Amino acid sequence: MKIKNILFFCALGVMSATAQAQVVAYGNLQPLHVDGNQLKDPYGNTVVLHGVMDTPNTYFNGGRWQGSKAQGWWDDYNDTGAKNCLKYFEKLFTAITDSTNGAYCNLFRLHLDPAWTNGSAGAWKVDSRETGDGEADFSKYTGTRLTKFMRTLYFRLAEQAMKHGLYVIMRPPGVCPGDIYVDGSYQKFLLDVWDRVTKNDSILKYSGQIGIELANEPVRIHDADGGDSDKRMHDFFQPIVDKIRENGFKGIIWVPGGIWQQEYRPYAKYPITGDQIGYAVHDYVGWYGTSDTSYDHQHAIDEFGKSVPVVRTNPVVITEVDWSPKNATSGHYNESGTWVEGNYGTWATGSTSKWGLAYKAMKDFYGNISMTLSGTACYIDIDDYVNKKKVTPAFKTAMEKNGVDPYEASGVACFEWYADYAKVNYPSTGRYQPAQVVPDNPFERSKEWFNPTILYENTATHTSAMSTLKLKQGGCAGWRFTEEEGIDLSDYQYLVVRLVRKASKGTFFRIYDTANFWAEPFLYDMGLEKEFKIDLHNMVTASGERVDPAHIRIVGFSSADADQSLYVKEVFLSMDGETDATAIETPAVSIVKAKDVYFDLSGRRVAHPTKGFYIVNGKKVFIQ
Repeated sequence: MKIKNILFFCALGVMSATAQAQVVAYGNLQPLHVDGNQLKDPYGNTVVLHGVMDTPNTYFNGGRWQGSKAQGWWDDYNDTGAKNCLKYFEKLFTAITDSTNGAYCNLFRLHLDPAWTNGSAGAWKVDSRETGDGEADFSKYTGTRLTKFMRTLYFRLAEQAMKHGLYVIMRPPGVCPGDIYVDGSYQKFLLDVWDRVTKNDSILKYSGQIGIELANEPVRIHDADGGDSDKRMHDFFQPIVDKIRENGFKGIIWVPGGIWQQEYRPYAKYPITGDQIGYAVHDYVGWYGTSDTSYDHQHAIDEFGKSVPVVRTNPVVITEVDWSPKNATSGHYNESGTWVEGNYGTWATGSTSKWGLAYKAMKDFYGNISMTLSGTACYIDIDDYVNKKKVTPAFKTAMEKNGVDPYEASGVACFEWYADYAKVNYPSTGRYQPAQVVPDNPFERSKEWFNPTILYENTATHTSAMSTLKLKQGGCAGWRFTEEEGIDLSDYQYLVVRLVRKASKGTFFRIYDTANFWAEPFLYDMGLEKEFKIDLHNMVTASGERVDPAHIRIVGFSSADADQSLYVKEVFLSMDGETDATAIETPAVSIVKAKDVYFDLSGRRVAHPTKGFYIVNGKKVFIQ
């Protein structure tokens, strides 16, 4: 039987009951992997993530948390400060995943802020050609502080995020100095950072849910001798990737490029080698030839593809992007020394209807670009939530007060975009456990095999007599199979479903030959029926497309109307539509009587059988 060799990812709870209650319906955290230039979950769903970045630092967090006896900046960065910081970020994670109020984040970029890892000046030896100021000054970096706060703060923040259905990308402390060199002190700094991070057992355990962004905004990357060969970026980051893998980290590593993460052409010739490799990119108004005065969509697509050619070979995440329109403020100089006009509170000044839609067109064209806005405050009004428990898009109130359409800024625009993206290209909602061999009947009614959360948090209780399903409106519960081949049912003629009671109106039975739940399935209306059989070789969608029984990915019960209850007695494969074919015995030789009714192995009746195998009285027999 072909079924026995197919692997099945079953849906067992691997998170605590508390964690399960906190996870939004579409956000249960399947481990992700790289497949070509896409992210995928274990079921083969293509995944594109959307969220925000933030940093655990009292300054950048607007002073909304502090240590219990804070007298100065440094006093906040201790164990008491860590507890207060965690409480603050719990509020942020709750707000940005509050889908009932329109917030649909499922990705968080976590800065391992140097406020926690810095010690005294000179703690890390810095080459004179790699010195930097402010956050680019890594001379105070102390590895033991990183190890400590990885346990007490950084992983705890990641854990909180994951409990809210957020994948996590960690970036290292601070930013790159203007010039960095192969074999230089900054490369050694990154090697120490990621060596310590990936020796943490919790990070290794959740490596499918936690990714690593190797550096933040390299500007000029040089060869060891100061040259600028095409291989310099590869030679700088490949040893760091190799160290991370040596430590056993199997998650996705996101590799940055040069010129503040907008130059990736050298990787086209010398890519980073190994598995699970993506590239982390930044995108601001004025970059890649697009702005509010130059926003042709095709031009945006072409220019991004020239600067970031790896988008065609690997998944990409834009880990910094924001925008809001001009406002009567003083403005600032950006990373390139260019004056940026004042706006409503973002790094870049631009509008959604011009630059923003060109950016989105580029992102949607390639189809494999995840993103995090440059801060939580670019997505929501933080004070509205902290003070009023109100989820409001960023800048909306101020823009409406000034008579400006709030859609022109990243807050309202991304509320709309993220909600749309949440309907497609998201990871499975079933909770993941490593593969197991499918039993003889792949449609067993038990918690080991039945997935109640294919879509939404439905419930299922199982006894020997029946399974009781409580389906949410629009929900689906049933069975999911591995993405490579699905499960091959082509040797059988029917799939039989028997209920204890008649189904209510508005309940359906779905069969997919794709891992994408939002694709069109074969749909059977179960309304008021107690028993039915599906002809596996004659399944077509409403639009007339054939569903292939050799590659079945999803089979399940769904409710289109109000919450429904179903009482399922059994689901099984059959040759004749009556008998469970998976229980058929196979004698070496069997003589049958001429008066018996014969079926071939596809379930078709045979009037004049010749030598071979047939189904007779529900048993597989051989006619000599």
